[in-house]
Amino acid sequence: MYLKTHIFILISVFMVSLITPFTGSTDSDGNQNCVNCNCVNCTNCHGCQNCKDCTDCTNCNDCRDCQRCANSTDCLSCGDGADCKNCRNCSNCANCRDCIDCSNCANCNRITDSKGCADRTDCTQCQC
Repeated sequence: MYLKTHIFILISVFMVSLITPFTGSTDSDGNQNCVNCNCVNCTNCHGCQNCKDCTDCTNCNDCRDCQRCANSTDCLSCGDGADCKNCRNCSNCANCRDCIDCSNCANCNRITDSKGCADRTDCTQCQC
């Protein structure tokens, strides 16, 4: 009877662990899909607001106030790209005045003073 009780308890604990969803911390997953983050690596962080300390914003589709991005590739909806030194494909930047080292400014509609643009296709308001 003692052995049967222990086996029953072990099986019960095992079954509960199988059906209980894991709700562990997401701090180690690169801060993916976070809404309000001050993260260092925002890769695939589609809803980053006030992500001021990001150093890698690759595929960060909604990066507002991403001021210290070293790599803003595909940051399509930047609200403020003022200090984004490498803003590729930042088509919706409201303020890209300090985007000095852009290598590709295609479809950048509101960039001013983008001195390092290699390709200014469709840059309707560029003052280079």
